[in-house]
Amino acid sequence: MRTLTTIVVIVLFLIGGSFTSYRYIQTTTQNVGTYLESVEQSISSRNWDEAKKGSATVRQSWDKNNTWWSILLDHQEIDTIDLTLKRLERFIETEDLVLSLAEVSSLKLLFEQIYDKERFTLKNVL
Repeated sequence: MRTLTTIVVIVLFLIGGSFTSYRYIQTTTQNVGTYLESVEQSISSRNWDEAKKGSATVRQSWDKNNTWWSILLDHQEIDTIDLTLKRLERFIETEDLVLSLAEVSSLKLLFEQIYDKERFTLKNVL
């Protein structure tokens, strides 16, 4: 009986941890997505100062959450986001409209894919 109780506790702990990590990723991806929408609007209107401020906000948010994401996610995804964010910052600095918009779109897609991949769905469980 004690073994069964131990197994149930371990399973509940794993499910709780999975749910907590999913909620964390959901919240952070939504926040970054909101920031990226703002950056995209600033770039589209060629408001480069606002775009720089917005990309700095995205960077701060990313740096703040990067440690936990590194624990929860594949490091290749983390590296891809780092690289894309760095390119976005550079394209905003040079006020390159087309490439800046392309990088914002890439970042939005990366965060959406991570969110979708981490969601608790039958497709992701199997």
